Amino acid sequence: MTRPDTLPPTPVPFPAPEEQAVYLGLSTDHYPWTDITIDLAVRQGQGLNGVLDAWQDSRWARFIWLRGELLGGFTWGGQEVTWATATLALPRARVSLTIQEPRVTQLLWSSRSSQPQPLNDTWPGLQAGLQRDMFTGVVLGAGHSSYWEGGQLLAGTVPLPGTACLAVTPYSEISAAQLAGFWQALLTTVSRSVPLEVAWREVCTRLCSTYDCLDPFAQEITLRGGLLSVDPELPLQELRPALLAALRATLARLGVRLGDLPLMELRARPEWVAAGLETL
Repeated sequence: MTRPDTLPPTPVPFPAPEEQAVYLGLSTDHYPWTDITIDLAVRQGQGLNGVLDAWQDSRWARFIWLRGELLGGFTWGGQEVTWATATLALPRARVSLTIQEPRVTQLLWSSRSSQPQPLNDTWPGLQAGLQRDMFTGVVLGAGHSSYWEGGQLLAGTVPLPGTACLAVTPYSEISAAQLAGFWQALLTTVSRSVPLEVAWREVCTRLCSTYDCLDPFAQEITLRGGLLSVDPELPLQELRPALLAALRATLARLGVRLGDLPLMELRARPEWVAAGLETL
């Protein structure tokens, strides 16, 4: 069993964007953990959005703040780490603190348990697919990391041309069936507030040239009486961007903002981020 004041050797985390670095690779030999803790308490009171990475040899821990709230600390595989454990386990650490846009901070936190998966193209050939699929996550390649939301680059550095890439997506453990069930609950709730169905059908007819599964004749995705039906054989990589595109276009046609609808319980579920709904 691992002692509470130790961290096992683990692969290094994918790098957080460094455009707004407060300090990089600061040694706790020269700037002790007590001073870092005091500095962070002040910044937290000022509404810190940021990431602190600490590493010593092959051990590391990452802590994330969002709007002044410490979301938590973790190491490889999303294993939870407390601040006390990290400071004891990494007494002679190198520490970096970077300020992040809240959307990047949330993305880093939501992806903490996700393992990188290979993409089927090199950079920049895969960029069109990221945009089409409204990709939300992190693209890794040859030491570079870029952060994406809804197919748009948020922060970081894109890979060099010809680089083979990996992708990290938030809540990647959520299955297609789980996501479909969430969308069923979401559209049922939305339908209670706005006349969704006619606009949805018109939008899907237009979008099916881009998203085959929205073709009304294919019957892979249908909405009738506020009830969504999804073909259980439909792959997640097709389901997610199609539903997201259809909802975005339908709400735009109706002149409705998703944030104005009574969806607080659904927003609290992990599938909300996995579905990419933070982009709407």
